[in-house]
Amino acid sequence: MTPRLTRLLALVVPVVLCGTLAAVAPTYAGAARKASVDERRSVTVKWDAQKHRKRTKVYQKSADVPGIGSVDLVCQPKSTMIRLAANDRDNETQMWLAKFETKDGSNRVAVKNVRIYRYATAADDGTGGTGRRAHEGLNQKSPIEDYANGSAVGVISQRPGRDRNGGGTMSTPATAFKLSWYWERFAYPGYQFCKMKLTLLTNTDQQFGLSWHGNDEAATASTSTSDIAGFGQVDLTCEPGKNADQTVAFRPDVADSSLEYDLIQGEGSTDDPDVYDHVEGPDYDPVTGLVGPIDLPRNGMMRLEWTVGGVTKTWMLSSYMVVNNDAKPWLNVCEVAAAPLP
Repeated sequence: MTPRLTRLLALVVPVVLCGTLAAVAPTYAGAARKASVDERRSVTVKWDAQKHRKRTKVYQKSADVPGIGSVDLVCQPKSTMIRLAANDRDNETQMWLAKFETKDGSNRVAVKNVRIYRYATAADDGTGGTGRRAHEGLNQKSPIEDYANGSAVGVISQRPGRDRNGGGTMSTPATAFKLSWYWERFAYPGYQFCKMKLTLLTNTDQQFGLSWHGNDEAATASTSTSDIAGFGQVDLTCEPGKNADQTVAFRPDVADSSLEYDLIQGEGSTDDPDVYDHVEGPDYDPVTGLVGPIDLPRNGMMRLEWTVGGVTKTWMLSSYMVVNNDAKPWLNVCEVAAAPLP
């Protein structure tokens, strides 16, 4: 097994985690953080039509997404998906995921952004948009293929709608997740098998993010600094302008610190560095006191593995920005969210 393939498997294979669900007071996009949330959740959909002919099959299971809504895991012979529901579609809600699977005999990855919104941009009149639910299908073909096996990692986040200011530093809880799916014999009724597993983590004390909508807001909200307990601080910079800074940097508590990250953009082969690129470094700079900065993707994801004092933690980051619309600067946006992976 090649080192690159080993790393890909480590990235996408979910970890079995259990946790007690706690009631969480609603937290709204753009408002000050109301409660600290630290929750791990795991749901599994599994059925075997051949072994359990007389047992009622459960095709769908759901999990809470604190402060945002809920997520459904669906596996039926005619429908395979992960589906997000938002409590309020006036906000801009996003579920980013990097899907890893085999297509045409090659290992491939695809970045997907599932959005729920009323206002597509600041120029939208609000009469369109999406419904309260949106999903990403997990099958490659229709009708659904007889056999499939894949994995994904992602992050769910929310900020005010694009008709309003983005709110600056992220205040609504963000949730990172790992997902795996496997089914077989779907072409043979009475013999089908399916197993899907979703593991989620919400930890508001270790998340970071930044959102602004329009250059007027960006004038006072293009940077944020988030405290990460036991690690240090994370500095985000997202300035409007083609040649401006859009970066993330890490300010560790101690000098013994380093970073590795995966940059994932678009769709294609995992051997294509323009689609999937693993970078070792940068290391700690004693002059600046930083690890980084590194550039954020304009429309993509990053897996950030930050080590401080021998302790390593991994975050999944989503990043979407339009920063060079000089003719209509009110349509520029920057939306960055990161949460620790389970």
